[in-house]
Parts: sequence; C-alpha cells; structure tokens
Amino acid sequence: MKKQYVGIVRDHSGSMAHLSRAALADYNTLIGAVAGAADREDIDTIVSTVKCGVGFQGSVEREVVNSSVSRLKPLTTYVTDGSYTPLFDSVGEIIDILEKAPDAQDANVTFLVTVVTDGIENHSTKWNGRSIGDRITRLQQTDRWTFAFRVPYGSKRDLTRLGIPAGNIEEWEQTERDMERSTRVMTASVSNYFGAVSRGVRSTNSFYADAANVSKSEVKSTMTNISAEIRIWPVMSADVPRFNTHNGAIEIAPFVEKKTRVTYVRGSAFYELVKTEKAVQATKLIVIRSKKDGAVYAGQSARDLLNLPTQGTIKLSPGDHGDWDIFIQSTSSNRHLPVGSKVLYWKNAGR
Repeated sequence: MKKQYVGIVRDHSGSMAHLSRAALADYNTLIGAVAGAADREDIDTIVSTVKCGVGFQGSVEREVVNSSVSRLKPLTTYVTDGSYTPLFDSVGEIIDILEKAPDAQDANVTFLVTVVTDGIENHSTKWNGRSIGDRITRLQQTDRWTFAFRVPYGSKRDLTRLGIPAGNIEEWEQTERDMERSTRVMTASVSNYFGAVSRGVRSTNSFYADAANVSKSEVKSTMTNISAEIRIWPVMSADVPRFNTHNGAIEIAPFVEKKTRVTYVRGSAFYELVKTEKAVQATKLIVIRSKKDGAVYAGQSARDLLNLPTQGTIKLSPGDHGDWDIFIQSTSSNRHLPVGSKVLYWKNAGR
C-alpha cells in the first residue's frame, strides 16, 4: 500500500489579518481535499502542519506532527498576530518533521509540502536562501518529494532560483476573492496529485492545474459517462405561461413533471450554471457536459476537476470552464429556471 506524507506551512503573520477568514476556509478546504483524495485513491496519508510567523517574535511553531488525515479537525479560528515571516525556517521545520518519520526512506513513501503565504521571507535565522534551496533540491532529486508554493504575484522568480519548479508555484493577489480562487486551484491540484500517486507517479514538477484546461482524457479516467442516462431540455419562453413562474423564470418541479410525465423527485434535476450562485453546498452533485461532443460525466472528481472545494458552501460564478458546461444538482422543488438556460434530468440521481 502506498503511503503519503503531507506537510502544510501556513502564514500567520500580521499582514494576513484581513485574510484570516479566507485563510481559515483555505486550510479547512485543503485538509478536506487531502482526506477525500486519500480515501478515494486508498492511500495511507499522514499530515503535519507548521505555523509561520507567530506572535511578536514571528516564531515558527509546530501544530500537528504526523497525524492521520482522518483525525484532523478543522480550524475554528485563524490568529494573525505575527510580526515577521520566517518562511525559510518554516519550510525547514516541516522538512525536519517529515524526514524523521520512521519510514521516510521507504521507496513506497512520497512527500508533498505545501506552503501558502502573502509575503516574502524576512526573518529566518536557521536557514537562508542558499541552504534551504540546496536542501529542497536534494530532496527533489530523490523523486519522492514535491514542493508546492502559493505566493504573491512577482515572487515566482525568487522561488525558481531556489530550485522550485515553476509548475509548482501558484501566484495570487492578497484579496479574499483571489485567495478563494487559489483555494479552488489547490483543491483540484491535490486531487490530480493523489490520482497520479495512485498510478505510480512519485513526484511532480507541474502540481498546479488549470480547470479551463481539463482534458477529456482526465475526465474519462476519473469520472463516469452518464450520457445514456440523462436528458437535457432547454428552458424556452414558450414554457413560461404553462408553468409556475417567478419574474419570468420557471419553477423546476412543474417543468420537469411536464417533460417526464412523472412526479418530480428532488435531486433528479440539475440546473445549468448561467449566473452567480452564492451558496452551492458540498453535498450537491456536479455534472459536466462536453461542448464538443455532448458527452456527460458525473463523479466525485467533478469538483476537483473544476477547482471547486469539497467542503462547505461556496460562491460559484459562470467563468471560463473551457470545453465544459456545468450543471448543479437542485435539491428543491421551486428552483427558478431562467429562460435560455438548460435543465439536465438524471433519474438515478434522485433521492
């Protein structure tokens, strides 16, 4: 059985204060994604976490040391009171923890170190750029260690000089909105990474993925083709007078009942993502449809492939999802369907 160690470094410096809520959600979503991917791929996964820039001294603190991911608890607070960002020392600390694992030299053991910070190194005393870069390079050369950084725009060049592959660096703006986007990118990347590990890959130089570039081969390998089980209907203006309406929109239950001639079952219909949805629950299924050939796919990996968190509720906007249309499961009977959108009906999804 494969075994995966995950080391997480979080920035708790004062400059993160305006992002504390997003940072809290980011970490909780990350450990949820790791837990989900580990379970899905049947990989024994151990997690350790280190806090960077804690308190007046800007200290490095160990928080979790080698815990099974299934035992991790979500954070309820995210304190940002640090005066400095000892980034190199924090990375060195998480490496120390992971290298001391009893099976660290086992060929079937792989390591993933993830780091998120809104700043740059400014207070390390144990490690400098050259020494931490040499250590990271040595570990990467074993082909069992992957280092993935999320850093402010303009910082990628400094990290590549340390030996971090450009494909393992995600730059983000220091706003709640862009941190939420970065969280989605991380979620998808974790899923892709664990899938690769389950297939025998031991490390990667292209950790971060772009949802708009999800290939059909990736979808086929992780999801189920349900094209033969579904029906899709356009919502037309001609339908409005015949069904319950709300400001020109049509309620989902009477619309589906008219089309199927059977009693509507909650959860059997999916609405097309055509406007911003303020709260999409993690329990709702996501279905994607190829714009090229109309093939429809479902599965737990849909959220990961589209960079969507696997825990909590999220705000979801119709962006550029490449070659894929997105349909979200409706668990109500009075969902309002705007004219011009589509409804996907999947009887087997009803509950």
